[in-house]
Amino acid sequence: MDDREGEVSSAGETLLEHAALMPFGHSVGFLLSQLGHAVTRRFRSELEELSLEPRHFGLLRAIEAAKFLSQQALGEVLQIPASSVVALLDQLEGKGLVLRRLDPADRRVRLVELTEAGRAVLVRAIVVAISIETALCRGLEGDERESLIAHLQNVAANMGLTVGVHPGGEEK
Repeated sequence: MDDREGEVSSAGETLLEHAALMPFGHSVGFLLSQLGHAVTRRFRSELEELSLEPRHFGLLRAIEAAKFLSQQALGEVLQIPASSVVALLDQLEGKGLVLRRLDPADRRVRLVELTEAGRAVLVRAIVVAISIETALCRGLEGDERESLIAHLQNVAANMGLTVGVHPGGEEK
């Protein structure tokens, strides 16, 4: 065994000893993953009652916030491939929640907008999201919640994530 193997073995033992002293589940990564999984499951389950998926919710919110963005621009903003945006819009259009219109300035471009039904479903979905957020933050004062958000935004930035864009936006 050379000296480096001894150093690696010694370092590995030190890490294992440190891990043994750390309370089980006392890891930022583990807790974020655990919470993300739980919140996602609950959100997905509650959105099913509206015949929506989380990725539909994100797209509906982006459409309402942006007002008349093109399909391509929506994909760019949400970092979703164009083919996925088209498929999601096909689903939402089939439910009567969005309309795609030709852009009068460029007939090759389709602008997207919510229908009245789409706005109504979005409002109901936002109520679901707020309900989950309220349950998630129960016991936190307003300033504690804001501090938590600021810290989590720092962690997200450390991971190179784009503010407001969910990296699983195109997943089912």
